[in-house]
Amino acid sequence: MASIPDGNHLDFCSCTGDVLDGELEDAAVEHVELSQKIEREADKLLAQIARADSMMVAAKAGARAEGFVLGLESAGALNDSTIDKLYVIFDVATEERLKSLAQP
Repeated sequence: MASIPDGNHLDFCSCTGDVLDGELEDAAVEHVELSQKIEREADKLLAQIARADSMMVAAKAGARAEGFVLGLESAGALNDSTIDKLYVIFDVATEERLKSLAQP
């Protein structure tokens, strides 16, 4: 799972490789080009997922991130390839956090 260096911020571009482990790492994300504003919001959403202290909070944070990407997709703000990469990044981050919370 990606770490939060200063405890408050998770750098979106630098964490994507950490978030994507195993099979998905090779196929998914080299670098996602985002505007500063979109990247800042994506950072916040990833940080919320990483900081989730329960499965319910992690699931809500993941759903919020999915809604964010859906909004970008609906507005035509990013190309299809970037949208797909964002879905994968947030899905994998959420799944990994849920797995880590499920472990005793």
